[in-house]
Amino acid sequence: MNPIALRLESFTSPPPAAQAAITIAEEEAFQNGYEKGFAEGRELSLDALTSALTTLHRDLLTAHKRESELRRDLQTALTPVLQAIVDLLAPRSEQERLCHALTAEIGQIIKHTPGQIITIRCPEDLQPDLADCLERAGILDARIEAADTGQSIVELTAAQGQIIFDPASAIAGLKSIINDIGARD
Repeated sequence: MNPIALRLESFTSPPPAAQAAITIAEEEAFQNGYEKGFAEGRELSLDALTSALTTLHRDLLTAHKRESELRRDLQTALTPVLQAIVDLLAPRSEQERLCHALTAEIGQIIKHTPGQIITIRCPEDLQPDLADCLERAGILDARIEAADTGQSIVELTAAQGQIIFDPASAIAGLKSIINDIGARD
């Protein structure tokens, strides 16, 4: 038995002209699909980006509004608390700050002009505390006198110089700052 060679034309490659036409058609179809897909994808991407930016903008505005409300609520809640703290603690630290300031100033006066008569005029309720403070600092050249009634200031006089300490002004300054903070926004 001799094998007979069968030749099937349908399984061989198409003629070159037909192959070129198929390649060009495939290339055009690919290019058209690519351009259409690219345009649609770009449009969808821009729509998605625009939507995301709009949502972000809305969320930022909402967050900013919430932050402002929270800040306002905190200021409203904290202002009376801070004022109460100042009201409670300031008088206690007021005498200590006053003693430090007085001893520092008297020390400078004694250092630069020894032998000066130093007079301190203050409210009667401060006199014992100031006397203790001056004694602890070793300042014995100072004389403590009662201030005019109704005055809360402390006056330090030596020769022709005069220094006035107003302890209440520090408290008033702190309260003013607290009120300014509470009034802002």
